[in-house]
Amino acid sequence: IRDRIGQDQETVETPSGTTLGALYDELKATHEVLGEWNRLLLAVNGEYMEPDQSLSEGDVVAVFPPVSGG
Repeated sequence: IRDRIGQDQETVETPSGTTLGALYDELKATHEVLGEWNRLLLAVNGEYMEPDQSLSEGDVVAVFPPVSGG
């Protein structure tokens, strides 16, 4: 993802009570390439979370493309 959007991190300020899904929608509007993947994995502070997870000040959100391995 970092190669496609040309940066490896971004700081985003959100209102209190913002959900992970709402933040992701905001990021997709800014970085249209994020919408090319069907399902990206979202993590908050190192733990995978669902889009309805509320965010708190200082949370670190990571976005990963789906991967497979073996």
